[in-house]
Formats: sequence, structure tokens, C-alpha cells
Amino acid sequence: MRLCTYIVKVDTGLAPNPFWGWCTLALCTPNHMGVKLNPKDWIVGFLSKVRANKLLFAMQITEVLHFDDYFRDKQFSKKIPILKGSWKERCGDNIYYLDSQGNWQQAPTVYHRGMIEKDTKHPYAFVSNHFYYFGQKAPKVPTKYQSLIPAGQGVKCNHDNKKVTNFIVWLNSNFSLGIHGLPIDNKERKNQRLTSCST
Repeated sequence: MRLCTYIVKVDTGLAPNPFWGWCTLALCTPNHMGVKLNPKDWIVGFLSKVRANKLLFAMQITEVLHFDDYFRDKQFSKKIPILKGSWKERCGDNIYYLDSQGNWQQAPTVYHRGMIEKDTKHPYAFVSNHFYYFGQKAPKVPTKYQSLIPAGQGVKCNHDNKKVTNFIVWLNSNFSLGIHGLPIDNKERKNQRLTSCST
């Protein structure tokens, strides 16, 4: 089991996308860097230093899917953006598929327009049904686990195994799985209640 950590600069509900029963990461730093992860590995995202490096989300990977498989799998169809839908439907991260000639196409989206080349360089989505997403209720991380937080850009995967195990125990012992708060930076979700995004 590996644990990879990185800093999430903007939290709109796109990356990670914790809705519809799955937490997915398809359009962010770990994806762009082509990090090699497998089922049972963990991805953990912390907020920036100006936000006290609080814990935004943690997901244990269930599947790693090629973008085209992700797009065509019916169980992830709700992750395809609906431009005239609710704020939650608009921030879907399931936006890339291959056409009949094998060329990448981008579904209509309000995010990541003009980023096909960058996003599809490593065309894999991390999928989890075992996750914690905190959003606006992001908790502080105990001092003894702050060494897991990257000092800068990129992804940090070289962590002490014992510390990783203890961190996961702390997480499982103190929080329930699922969504705990709304996205911090999604202005469209203003005045929405948590019950409206509990899946």
C-alpha cells in the first residue's frame, strides 16, 4: 500500500469530484504527473499553506480507469457534466473519450477547456468508493502527521510506512466515510445545504 500526497490549490468539486457515491480524481496533479498507483493505494489532498494545510480529502483507490473506459462506463455517467444542470452536475470530471479514429474529444464542460493535450498525456482516472471528502469542514492534521504534507508542488509518495499506517488509523477512527462539507471554491453552491450533496 502506497500513500501519495499533494496540495490542492482550488477546490470546486471538480478535482477531486466526490459526488454520486464515488470520489474521482481525473484532472489534477497526480493525473498530470502520471503517478503510478494501484487499487488499495491512497491519495490524500491537503489545502495550501495559506489555508493551514488542512486535510481536504483522502481516498483509497478502488479502480484506475482509462479515460475512455471511464467515459463509457454507465455507473459513472453522472460524472459527465451537464451544462444546464445543478452546480454539482456542472462540475463533473468525466470529460474525455476517444472518437472512431482514436482521437481524444472533450465533452462540453465549464472546466479545463483547451487542456486536452495536458489532461490526456496520462489518460487515467483514479476512482474510489472508500473516501473522505471534507471541503469547507477540512480538519487540521495532528502535528505528528504534518510531515506527510508536501512542501511544494508535485506529488509526494515517499513516506514512512509506520506513519502512513498510523495516519490511516487516525483517519478511520475519527471520521466517517463520505462527504462532510461543500466545496470551498465553488461559488455556484452558495446557499446550498450539505444534504444536497451528500452523494
